[in-house]
Amino acid sequence: MNINEDQAHRSARFPGAHRVEMVMGTPVGIDIRTALPQRELRPLLDDAFTWLRWVDETFDGSDAESQVSRLARDELSLAECAPELAEVLKRRSELRASIGKEPAPAGYVKGWAVERVSRALAAAGAVDHCVSAGGNVRVRGSARPGVPWRIGVRDPVRSARERLRGLRDLNSYAMRTVLFAHDLAVATHDGRPRASGIAGVTVVGPDLADAGAYAAALYGMSLARAKHVARLLALPKDTQATPYDVLIITSDGQAVTTPGFLAYAPESMAG
Repeated sequence: MNINEDQAHRSARFPGAHRVEMVMGTPVGIDIRTALPQRELRPLLDDAFTWLRWVDETFDGSDAESQVSRLARDELSLAECAPELAEVLKRRSELRASIGKEPAPAGYVKGWAVERVSRALAAAGAVDHCVSAGGNVRVRGSARPGVPWRIGVRDPVRSARERLRGLRDLNSYAMRTVLFAHDLAVATHDGRPRASGIAGVTVVGPDLADAGAYAAALYGMSLARAKHVARLLALPKDTQATPYDVLIITSDGQAVTTPGFLAYAPESMAG
């Protein structure tokens, strides 16, 4: 996934800070556009990446000394582990009930960590930002004053010159809650066209960890099943809940969307 922004307008017209580091096996980018003093921005970035490295160490299943590995060997009880580990395990179990299987640990943790960083930045006053890690993108606020974020979703089927399907107006899209008006989580899962007829899935919603879990689950389904589940995800669960909208790219390059997704990118949904 790529941020489709006009780079000429970035730092000169909207103060902020940007940093990219390798964490959790992928480049993680944090782009803050809120006009805060540099003396405040640098510590925000330092703290964010320090915490992400802690997450990587805590949840690294390939490290025999990580908490998640020691828990698996019963060398630690869940009560002895960091509370974040219990939080992740609990939510993965809850998602298993709704999508039929637990999300893969590494993929879920990556989306969960990006979501947590985004919330922390907003709480600290950096309300305009984009946090990205691979196919996981979390945006809040504006790319610059009066200008919404624009995101390009990679199309796994089309030729190189047609690989992006744009999502636009991501800070002004009025949907069911304020969260959708200013905040957005996007997760993609794509690869080579499969026998199921699905080449890629993008899920847009209020929580990046859940969006990523849904995207991976839909990608593993048959096309007919994925369409059915996508429709269910797009239904509000109650008057306060925000649904998740879905874009499915079929193996022949067609776009299948839930109705709400069209409001993000009507110009790119022609298939």
